[in-house]
Amino acid sequence: MDFGAYGRLLQDPRIRQLLMVGFIARFPHTAAGVILTLHVALTLGLGYGQAGLAAAAMTLGIAVGAPWRGRVVDAKGLRRALLPSVVAEALIWPIVPWLPFPWMLLAVFLGGVFALPIFSVVRQGLGVLTHGKDRQTAFALDSIITETIFMMGPALGAVVAATWSSALGLTIVGLSSALGGLLLMWFNPPTRSSQLAVVGPATDDPYTEAEDRDQAVAQSVHGAPMHVEMTAPDLATGTVPLVTGAIPIITGAMPRIAEDGSGPVPQARLGLTRRERLALWREKNFAWVTPEALGVLVVSMAAGIVMVGTEVSMVAELERAGQAAAVGVVYALWCGASAIGGLFYGAWGRQVHPYLLMALFALFTMPMAVVDGLWPLALASIPSGLLTAPTLAAASSRLSNLVVEERRGEAMGFYGSAMTAGAALGAPVAGVFIDAISPAAGYVFAALVGFVLVAVAALATLTRRRRGAAR
Repeated sequence: MDFGAYGRLLQDPRIRQLLMVGFIARFPHTAAGVILTLHVALTLGLGYGQAGLAAAAMTLGIAVGAPWRGRVVDAKGLRRALLPSVVAEALIWPIVPWLPFPWMLLAVFLGGVFALPIFSVVRQGLGVLTHGKDRQTAFALDSIITETIFMMGPALGAVVAATWSSALGLTIVGLSSALGGLLLMWFNPPTRSSQLAVVGPATDDPYTEAEDRDQAVAQSVHGAPMHVEMTAPDLATGTVPLVTGAIPIITGAMPRIAEDGSGPVPQARLGLTRRERLALWREKNFAWVTPEALGVLVVSMAAGIVMVGTEVSMVAELERAGQAAAVGVVYALWCGASAIGGLFYGAWGRQVHPYLLMALFALFTMPMAVVDGLWPLALASIPSGLLTAPTLAAASSRLSNLVVEERRGEAMGFYGSAMTAGAALGAPVAGVFIDAISPAAGYVFAALVGFVLVAVAALATLTRRRRGAAR
């Protein structure tokens, strides 16, 4: 265990500033869900069913907007990408409490779409500032910070809503999110290695970006399906053959003029079938979506299902036992164990495949279904918690290694959307099992679904590996 790795990382002022700004900017939206729920259910008196609709609208907006916002960061740069989010956060959330409920649903959806992409930006910045073992340690540290925020944010939101008002709480969410965005724009953390050309890399780790990616792919599957490969110079000159997996197609150096005289026909389209043009479009826009990357997204979704399904089951079990007020004890031990697990995983310095960690995370959640009482449940939550942050850190680090940095913002956006989708699915479906059977069934459902998802992803990876070896 090399706990000194954390100290070496934090010696770099850019990493310290990125984590500090990320800590501040993440708080508002971790509190937004509970404040919105209390506002709809209690302040407006519409009940928790309507509150669930509002929370679902916000969640759907975040799931839709995160990949798009990440792609804008990749294409336009951080400051230009964050400006619409800063304006939207400052305008939408202060007016949400005063809207009729149907319009409120639309507003919170748009608030989710334009939410500050802080999670993906922080991970994208860490992916540029670190490499190799240092990157794994950095993502583990970020997971620990995230766990701390998720422990404190909802509680702080509930205090604000109960002490002052839910309307004021939602206003604070919007304005503080906008302030976090402005801080991020001022700090402007690097999202490209080229931005480090003057000051050099953040660490002295001997790894390079290409070596990180090669190492990640080497652990996965080789032999991608047939696709069209063309570099930027090829598109400009048309003098290099297109590799389609069949007979090479050599386009002419002289451009062909369209029959209607409108101009030259794009070289990339000459002699290509519709299937090949579709493959070229995919290569240009979604080349990063490899089976290995999809596997990481499956892990992210499975983790969201297990985490939220477990949380809902905790609340339901203690509420039925008449100990709902003590749920914070169980939640604190669970999240605290996660932070400790992340701390040790980052200090360990070895890469563990997220498939394995996710499978263990799901399995170690099962014991919570067979215990009764506050302290037995709290103690049973520790094994599950110890694997939470390591699973998220391993998945984030692996996706960062697999995806080129030019598309990493979009990939991290999809990563967040996958976890959000898992969380949105886990809560209501676990609730169905809890109502129909018992709170114990909620733990079993969450664990089984998470385990099945990662098992299917691992089986697909293994099958593809065998096919690639047989070629």
